[in-house]
Amino acid sequence: FDVLQVHAQGGLGVVFLARDHEIERTVALKQIKSQWADDEDSRARFLLEARITGRLEHPGIVPIYALGADATGRPYYAMRLIRGESLLEVLTRFHATDVASKLTERMPELRKLLQRFVDVCNAVDYAHSKGVIHRDLKPSNIMVGKYGETLVVDWGLAKVIGSDEDVALTTRMVRQPESEGGATSTRIGTTIGTPAYMSPEQAAGRNDELGPPTDIYSLGATLYHMLTGELPHADDDDMGVMIARAEHGK
Repeated sequence: FDVLQVHAQGGLGVVFLARDHEIERTVALKQIKSQWADDEDSRARFLLEARITGRLEHPGIVPIYALGADATGRPYYAMRLIRGESLLEVLTRFHATDVASKLTERMPELRKLLQRFVDVCNAVDYAHSKGVIHRDLKPSNIMVGKYGETLVVDWGLAKVIGSDEDVALTTRMVRQPESEGGATSTRIGTTIGTPAYMSPEQAAGRNDELGPPTDIYSLGATLYHMLTGELPHADDDDMGVMIARAEHGK
């Protein structure tokens, strides 16, 4: 792979556009960030993400092409390059005008959005059938393409049901989140996920209780956002949201 340019960045890894010379195609190549490259837990979490994603073979989940390490030993994995935009961008544009006042006119567009949501549900249902929960479902982690593609991305916090490996790793990897703010923040620590979309048990940090219903709750929150253009919970105070959700179970 020849790295071309930076495509996107997350908390643990950076995604590059890269050229695969064997098949002559452009791919997305994700590599662990240099500041985490020598941290044993971070490397293990990165490799676990690649292996979990790689075992999920579904049209709604990005396929992994290869897993390896560069000359310095930093791990990377190559995956399909998604050409499109996030569902969050689509929803922001959709709700930029008063949808309610033009409901009849915009109904075809709304139906297309709801079909996208059904596609996401099918991909998540497939993952659950393989014993994997996502734990960070939200519009910004759903990519849509202009040819009808709908893909659930960023399985960096995914958990294999019945395995404690990912919980132990994620809990030890306590660090300050990126300064994205609000609903787009993913916290890595005892409580993980995005406050505005997480279930009560997730907000309370009860990681041993997480299962498929955790993702289903996040799907419901995503649907609420899709239909109303608003978050199901105010996101101006992430910690306040988590405390309220954990205490009231809402």
